[in-house]
Amino acid sequence: MTFGRDLDQMLRSDGQQVILRRTVGTTNRASVDCTCWASVRGYQPQELAGAVIQGDSAVVISGSDIIAAQWPGGEPITSPPVGTDPRIPRAGDFLIIQGKTRAIVSAAPIYVGDDLVRVNIQARG
Repeated sequence: MTFGRDLDQMLRSDGQQVILRRTVGTTNRASVDCTCWASVRGYQPQELAGAVIQGDSAVVISGSDIIAAQWPGGEPITSPPVGTDPRIPRAGDFLIIQGKTRAIVSAAPIYVGDDLVRVNIQARG
């Protein structure tokens, strides 16, 4: 699919690598990580409204890295995704950007047909 390939190429040439992390388990907790290429930028002053605050970052990742890593694993993916797609980062997940752990506030997936192409993330911390 050309949408995903174009995004992947742009992120690899102009982006940076980040680590997407989800903690799983109750008694024996473990982190499930996925290295992703990302575009990371701060929000502009005119974008600071509602749940977006100064210091938050707008992060774009491709679905390709998540799919290739089969992140977070353990939960079957239905096609097309029905209900909550476990591959989509959620509040409680983290991004490690340039060594700094940032909390995911929200994530908005973009699908083309049944294919996860892109995820827009708001990160804080």
